[in-house]
Amino acid sequence: MLESMNSRPCILFVDDEERILRSMRALFRRDYEVLTTHNPTEVEMLVKAHHVDVVVSDQRMPEMTGIEVLRQVKEIRPQAMRVLLTGYSDLKAIIGSINEGEVFRFVSKPWVNDELKAVVGAAARIAREIPVPVEIEDPEMELGTELLSVLVVESDPNIQTRLREILWTDYRLRFAHTADEAMQILEGPDEIGVVISETHTKTEDVTSLIKALKRYHPQIVTVVITERADARAAIDLINEGQVYRLLLKPVKTGMCKLSVDSAFRHHLSLKREPDSIARYQVLPEDQSYGTPLHDSFLERVKKLPNRLLRH
Repeated sequence: MLESMNSRPCILFVDDEERILRSMRALFRRDYEVLTTHNPTEVEMLVKAHHVDVVVSDQRMPEMTGIEVLRQVKEIRPQAMRVLLTGYSDLKAIIGSINEGEVFRFVSKPWVNDELKAVVGAAARIAREIPVPVEIEDPEMELGTELLSVLVVESDPNIQTRLREILWTDYRLRFAHTADEAMQILEGPDEIGVVISETHTKTEDVTSLIKALKRYHPQIVTVVITERADARAAIDLINEGQVYRLLLKPVKTGMCKLSVDSAFRHHLSLKREPDSIARYQVLPEDQSYGTPLHDSFLERVKKLPNRLLRH
């Protein structure tokens, strides 16, 4: 039986190293109800028995990975916010945390205490105050026969052709080779619900555009398809861009279609329940990494039509 909600938020830490769990208890016990376990197979029981608000899990554990733990938490208690701890070099874990655990934040080891406390504090507030959007099961019931618009930011004609083959029957596809072309489409009459984007076109880095869109128009959901994935860029795409899925090239038909379909259902859920958007807030962009947007371009992003409450 689930216990009643405590006056203080409840945080569950999962790590196979008792030393780390002791550090977490000492760091958080003054302000939170703290649960810990070195055995990830106990997480299901703990989440079902306690009103857990935030789960912070290490990635590399003998019995289960952190991705598996957070995926399980998402299914049992979707209201709980999920944070993954792991090293910068573990790219597979980082990508998995986007695609399977849908984590709120990625925190690298060794962590900085004040930064971890800020992440956990923000996650706890969201878990208690912001509703989880109800997934839209049937977009046709929501929109009728209207085709949904997808913006593809990709300069490789072969990838454009591949995406057209996979998606053309269900979506109205608009293609952009550059960030400026993407902005012209976003400024136009079509309502873009999902953006499929490379991190780099042939001429420019577009990760700052991806992040800015999420910051100022969070109902737009992003699926990144790239061959240039590195751990640092993937971490930034989680923490600063809240990307919904990150797929590696070559594009696989099934995974691509499932990801875009899920992204559009998520977009429609956010439009129906705009209060839930706060669950996907992003960190300020680290201007020391990547190519920042020019001020004039950023102003264009901010002034894009706000179609959040259109339907």
